[in-house]
Amino acid sequence: MILKKRDIAWRKLAAMELELLKDCQLTDQHRKKVDQAAYQLKAGNQAEESIAYDLNLRNRETNNWILVHDLRLVDGDDVAQIDHLLIVRTLDFFVLETKNFSGGVSIASNGEFEAIRLDGTTYPIQSPIAQNDRHIVLLRRLIRKYQLLPSRLGFTKARYHNYVLISARGRILKSADAHFSQVVKSDLFFQEVEQFKANLDVAESLKRLPNIVSQDTLRQIGEAIVSWHVPPERPDYRKHWGITKAELTPRQETAGTDDQNSTINSSSSNTDYFCFACRHSITRAEAKFCFDRSKRFGGKAYCRDHQASIPRRSQRSERY
Repeated sequence: MILKKRDIAWRKLAAMELELLKDCQLTDQHRKKVDQAAYQLKAGNQAEESIAYDLNLRNRETNNWILVHDLRLVDGDDVAQIDHLLIVRTLDFFVLETKNFSGGVSIASNGEFEAIRLDGTTYPIQSPIAQNDRHIVLLRRLIRKYQLLPSRLGFTKARYHNYVLISARGRILKSADAHFSQVVKSDLFFQEVEQFKANLDVAESLKRLPNIVSQDTLRQIGEAIVSWHVPPERPDYRKHWGITKAELTPRQETAGTDDQNSTINSSSSNTDYFCFACRHSITRAEAKFCFDRSKRFGGKAYCRDHQASIPRRSQRSERY
């Protein structure tokens, strides 16, 4: 049962802003950052989409498992971005962290991780296991804070499983004495689930009987957790990288020309949205109109004039 799909709105906005920045007169340093960010966003989105598809395929028809994508939890100053969450009627929580590295990852016996480039060179990264464990800490805290789980004679106890999924195209290299079974290829995670089911034999099922909840209760637990989701803000690449106003002049125009050749920055002083065709600022309502009709506009936002130039896919009346 899928309770929350992937968040794609902010990804589309981020991709649109990066495409607009590519057409500006950026410095070489900023252009390199834009190109790299656009590549990482596209590659990461493709990898996560593939993982989400596999999880959806295997869990869509069962009511004994709850599936939640892109769950962002906030408690005070603490934030956890959970890529995928699986909840079972036995109150087992599978917290999944996805990683997309071109060449995969290497794990040392002491738990240190290195990402592998396509040319075989490596560079150190923070442990995704430790990162995901922090996500579990916050999830467990909120579940206790809101007393979410039912208790039968005080025996109910949730179990949390920390898994790191490496994109299918990457390798997982472990030193001979490294044992990190929770780091798996994304396309093979289903084997971990099948093993979990196989381990729930009669004796284990009887032992965990106090933990088993009904399908309705499972859904209520999942819906409560989804209600805690706090959507992320759209990345502000211009502010983050310190891109100047002068750099925002479109490449096909030159500074000091007609007043109508305004920069992206000046045209966007009162809005966060731009027309993909003319790059002029548009209202939130105009952007929402396009995003609500993603099939017609291809996930891009347009001003009213350019909206009119794109044919409707149906004869239904479209209003703001």
